[in-house]
Amino acid sequence: MQTPNLEETKLVDTIFSIFKDITRRKILSMLLEINRTADEITKELGISRPAVEKHLKMMLDIGLIERRAETYPTMKYFYSIPEPGKELISNLYDDIETFVSSMRDEYTRRLDQEEQKFILGMSSKEHYDAIKVVHEKILKKYMF
Repeated sequence: MQTPNLEETKLVDTIFSIFKDITRRKILSMLLEINRTADEITKELGISRPAVEKHLKMMLDIGLIERRAETYPTMKYFYSIPEPGKELISNLYDDIETFVSSMRDEYTRRLDQEEQKFILGMSSKEHYDAIKVVHEKILKKYMF
């Protein structure tokens, strides 16, 4: 993997910023279901129209979503996610799911190893209990 140039870095930062924000993730989830207008998004999310437009603009600027005008019976803009955007979202969520599953497996394995060390007398009760607390806290974060 080569080092990204400044423009690529800005794009990557924007993409991460989009997925970091819960409102933008909600908008993307809504658009994965069906094309929507800004008014529909505003109503469903219960936030101001300017706030929705700000989020939409950020996603429009990088091509993650598209806007299409329909003029009948009145002028409306419908927002949708083009196929490359759908692929990005799908791949991202698949990768996150894989990561979470791997972390769960790894910390379960580590906890089992520590338990075996304790049972075999290779570790003190205090050490095992301390490790168990830390590992269970970590595992709790990966349980949905």
